Amino acid sequence: MTKLIALAALLAALAWGVTATASWISKRKAPRAIGAGGTQRPVTNAEVDRAMLTAQLRTAAGVAFALLMFTSLFRVSVGLSGQAGLTAVLTASLSASGGLLLFSALPARKLDAPTPLLAKRSMIAPAAILLAFAAFITAGGLAGPALLAWQNGAPALLTALAMAGSAVLVLQRLKATASLSDPRMASLDSQWRRLSARDLTTFTSGALLASLGGTALAVGWDASGAGTASPIWTTACLAGGAALAAAGVVLLVLSARGALTLRTRAKANTHAPATAG
Repeated sequence: MTKLIALAALLAALAWGVTATASWISKRKAPRAIGAGGTQRPVTNAEVDRAMLTAQLRTAAGVAFALLMFTSLFRVSVGLSGQAGLTAVLTASLSASGGLLLFSALPARKLDAPTPLLAKRSMIAPAAILLAFAAFITAGGLAGPALLAWQNGAPALLTALAMAGSAVLVLQRLKATASLSDPRMASLDSQWRRLSARDLTTFTSGALLASLGGTALAVGWDASGAGTASPIWTTACLAGGAALAAAGVVLLVLSARGALTLRTRAKANTHAPATAG
């Protein structure tokens, strides 16, 4: 436990250092949209590409921090718990939460009039997955102690809730702040943030499905090894968990593809002109 606390403190200090550095850089290099004479000069393609690269670097920082958390915590967690399956699920959820929190903490220019990026129905899928997660944990707890639903399933649900909460913070950040800091790129920035919010929703749904599927697989594996649970329940956990995990991976791949093609998609859906340069 001492090692985990030390690692968590080190990772928190690293995250603080990253955000503080990014904040300092953003203040030193504030965009100047108004040129000499008080007129707004046209934005160039080079400036658009530079702004998009900066926006994508924030995402890259979150991904890198999540990977750092996972590689730092997984081995120690396995050594403390003695099991790899469910530990991988818990560590992956916590790492994803850390990456999302870092992204939401990075500095950005606040918008004067934030507007909603997604319809309310976009939240139905993640909420339904969380409800299904809670129902599975409850059913597993009633099925027998060998399933370890309360001991291991409940922490998995809590980490899934933490990940969902972190995603909500990122959505609020996308809604309230500009991703492309130059005010001249307002139309492109709006489209960028809207597409980013959709990709984030896909990622959240995929991560929650993968977490639920991984938990079901771990519970089914423990149940089959103990031999005290119903074979039907054990088979349902293993088969259902594999299907849910596979569906989650598909959504994660789609969200990754969306992030990689965000530049092209944002430009294709924006009609704001840019001058060559």
